[in-house]
Amino acid sequence: MKVGLAIRSLLVNDSDVNAIVSGRIYPEMAIEGSQTPYIVYSVMSNTPSNTKDGTPVDEANVEILSVARSYSEANDLADKVRDALDRVGTTVSVAEGSIVVNSIQYTNEITQVTEDRSLFASVQDYTIRINRNS
Repeated sequence: MKVGLAIRSLLVNDSDVNAIVSGRIYPEMAIEGSQTPYIVYSVMSNTPSNTKDGTPVDEANVEILSVARSYSEANDLADKVRDALDRVGTTVSVAEGSIVVNSIQYTNEITQVTEDRSLFASVQDYTIRINRNS
């Protein structure tokens, strides 16, 4: 899915984010036993625009988890993720070509913790608009 490719590329190529996670950015679920901190992203929905006039745009809702061993680490990583994504409009280069990201809007954030308090996750929601034909 183009939205997932765009998100991963933006996060991997952000020096502040990558300095913390060292490329540990996963779609849907982290690899079992992954070293923390890491990021997991999920495309929750993807709504296409049905138009033949102009460029068709998909609007996707994405959830991004910033996972770490402490509350402060999870939230620090989440702040870097937000800085990398919120209000971005750009063209992203990926192996499959390029993806035009029209806009990314931060919409919500909560913090979760495992029952044994061994992992904390800052869960952020974003709305992303991309050109479907890019």
